[in-house]
Amino acid sequence: MEYSLVVNGEGVLDKLKLADNYAKRLRGLLGENSIYPGEGLIIRPCNSIHTYRMKFAIDVLYVDKKNIVLKVVDSIKPDRLGPLILKSAYVIEASAGAFRGKVKEGDRVHVVPND
Repeated sequence: MEYSLVVNGEGVLDKLKLADNYAKRLRGLLGENSIYPGEGLIIRPCNSIHTYRMKFAIDVLYVDKKNIVLKVVDSIKPDRLGPLILKSAYVIEASAGAFRGKVKEGDRVHVVPND
């Protein structure tokens, strides 16, 4: 199943996949050559990420259980460790620049199933 991300009434991503089991969370975006604009990955549960062995930079949203954005991290380059956000219930990863000017800390996100 795929999902869309809506923030402040605006569509931000229209093709989100869900990584909600051990194998999918472990793999994440590893092995991908890129991620297209409008695409992303929800990793649940998750409170920290890394980009080791990735081939491209990503933006990351850390979101709590009430769907409030706790932290926005722009353009994490490959081979880096993202911050540990203890209150994060899940993260949303997207291509670098995907959230710039569209999402800020304190925003409520809506993850909507695509029909």
